[in-house]
Amino acid sequence: MPTKQTHFSLVPVREKAAAVVLRLLDKKAVDIVALDLSGENSLYDAVVISGARSVRHGQGLAEHLLASARDDNIEYLHMEGYTLGSWILLDFNDLVVHIFQAESRDLFRLEEMWPKAPILADTRRMEQQ
Repeated sequence: MPTKQTHFSLVPVREKAAAVVLRLLDKKAVDIVALDLSGENSLYDAVVISGARSVRHGQGLAEHLLASARDDNIEYLHMEGYTLGSWILLDFNDLVVHIFQAESRDLFRLEEMWPKAPILADTRRMEQQ
């Protein structure tokens, strides 16, 4: 029996990452970095790491991404950390989004885990100009 493909699997991960970055910018997320992990990681193909100005801001960013996932043809699987809000993780199948408070982001420094990964977006450079 042939396997059924959903429309979610047909959207390239770079397009999903770009859509997520734009959605985060819509809601004033800070220090957004998107990395292409297709050659680095077997669990997912891209990661987006973002900062939030407060716990409520981070929760609002997560809610906004979930609400817009269907419109952007992004398949949502799971979320962790929403209640505490210091580190919220959203699993969009081949794309994972991390929303951090500054203290948690400084502590874990996820960007440094993949130093050779191609950068898809980096708003830290834009904000410094």
